[in-house]
Amino acid sequence: MKKRKTHRMLTMAIAFVMMVAAFPFQASAASTTFINPVAPYSSADPHVMKHTDGYYYFVHTSQGWDKIDISRSTSLTGIGNGTRKTVFTKSPTYCTGSNCYSGNIWAPELNYINGAWYLYFSAGSSEANTPNQRMWVIRNTSANPLEGTWSAPIKLKDTADYWSIDHTVANINGQLYISWSEIAPNQPQRIMIAKMSSPTAISGRGTVISTPTNSWETSGSPVNEGPAFITHGSKVHLSFSASGCWTDDYKLGLLSANLTADLTVASSWTKSASPVFQKTASVFGPGHNSFVKSPDGTEDWIVYHANDGSGQGCAEQRTTRIQKITWNGDTPVFGTPVNPAAAVTRPSGEGTGDIYYRIKNRNSGKVMAVDVASTADGANILQWTYNGTGDQRWALDPVSGGFFRLRASHNGKVADVLNLSTADGADVIQWPNTGATNQQWSFISTNNQYFEIKNRNSGKLLDVTNGSLVDGGNIGQWSDLNNTVQQWIFERVN
Repeated sequence: MKKRKTHRMLTMAIAFVMMVAAFPFQASAASTTFINPVAPYSSADPHVMKHTDGYYYFVHTSQGWDKIDISRSTSLTGIGNGTRKTVFTKSPTYCTGSNCYSGNIWAPELNYINGAWYLYFSAGSSEANTPNQRMWVIRNTSANPLEGTWSAPIKLKDTADYWSIDHTVANINGQLYISWSEIAPNQPQRIMIAKMSSPTAISGRGTVISTPTNSWETSGSPVNEGPAFITHGSKVHLSFSASGCWTDDYKLGLLSANLTADLTVASSWTKSASPVFQKTASVFGPGHNSFVKSPDGTEDWIVYHANDGSGQGCAEQRTTRIQKITWNGDTPVFGTPVNPAAAVTRPSGEGTGDIYYRIKNRNSGKVMAVDVASTADGANILQWTYNGTGDQRWALDPVSGGFFRLRASHNGKVADVLNLSTADGADVIQWPNTGATNQQWSFISTNNQYFEIKNRNSGKLLDVTNGSLVDGGNIGQWSDLNNTVQQWIFERVN
C-alpha cells in the first residue's frame, strides 16, 4: 500500500488562517441529515410500512420483475440497507391467461392485518406485452415477515376481473378498502375502489373514482395508477400516479373525500385540478408512492421513486427517495422533489447517531479508504476493496452552499486536497476539520445513480489516478473527464 504522506508545510498553516476568516467552522450535522436516494439501486414502486415492533418494512418492484424482497430496518432513512430476504419468486412454469403469476411481478405492498402479514402484488402471464396482469396476495402468520412460511398466492378480483395492478389496502373507520388501477375493455387505465370482506377477498364490483381526462394525466398515454391512502383529520386522500411511466411527466395527482363518506360512491371524491408532485430540472418522473409515519409518529413522509435523468422512463434507473410532507388544514402539501444528494433533515424521532456511507468508484468497484486505516494527519486516501473497516465508512457533514465534508468514521478526520492545491493530480489526504474550502465537496448527479464529487476550492473532481483498478490506487483531484473514473455512488452501511 502507498506510504503515508508527510505533514503539511508552513503554507498550509497560513492558508488555514486565511480560510477560517472567510469560512468559519460549522458544527457537524451528519447526525441530523441524510441524502436521497435512500435506496440507490433499482427500486421502483416503493412501499414502506412502520410496524408496532418498531421496524420499518420496505418492498419494491425488483429489477428483474421476477421476485419480491422484504427489507427490515430500524430507521426510515436506512430502509435501503436493511436486513433483506426474498419471500416470493415468480412461478417457473410457462403460463398463459389471467390466472398466472409467472411474470411481471410488480408493485408489492406489505400490510399487517388482524395478526397476520399480507403481501399484495401484481403479476401476470408468461406472454409478451403484459396482457393479463392481475392482483395477488400471500399470507404469513409469523411475527416477523422475514421468517415463517408464506402461503400460495391467492387471486384478488372484483366481479369483473379485468386487467388490474397497483392495489393498496387500508382500514378506514373499521372498514377494509382496496384501491387499484384497472384497464377495462375500451377504457383508459383508471383508479378503482371497493370494500373488502376479508384481507383476501373483494366485495362485489369496484367503483371507478378517477379517469385520466386532464392534460397532465395523459402525457404518453392516459394513465391513472399507483393509488395510496392517507388520512388526516376529517379527510381521506388517495394520491395516484398520472401519465405514462415511460415519460418524464409521470407525476402525482390527489383524490379527496370526507372521512365519513361512503368511499365506494364516485361522487364522494374530488380530484385535484393540477398535479401535486411533479418533475423538476433534476428529478424526473416522480411517482408511485406510499406514505409512512416518522419514528415518533409526529410527521408524515412520502416514499416514491424517480429518475435522475431525462428519458429514463420505466427502467432500472428508478430509485427510492423519501421526504416529509406537511399539511394545510387537512390537505397534504407535497412540495417539490428534493434534489439527489441534497442534505435532508432526518425524520423526527429517528435519533442522532451518525449515518455512514461507503463511497464506491464506478470504474473500479472499490471504495474510498484511508491508507492502512491510519489516524495520522496527512494520511493518504486511496481506493480499496470494501471490508467494512471504519476508514472506509464516511459521514457526509453538510456545510453552507450545498457542500459537504467527507468525514472518516474511524478518526473523525476529513477528506482534504493537499495544501489547498488547485492543480490536476493534487493528492487527497485526511486532515482535521479546519473549515477551509479544500475540505468541502459538492455532489453532481451523472443521471445514473452515481455522482461526481467536486472540490469547492479547486473546482476539480475526486478521481482515481490513471483509472487504476487495483487496491491501493491513489485518489486525487482532476479536471472533469466525463468518465466513470470520476463517478461515485453513496451506499449506506449502517
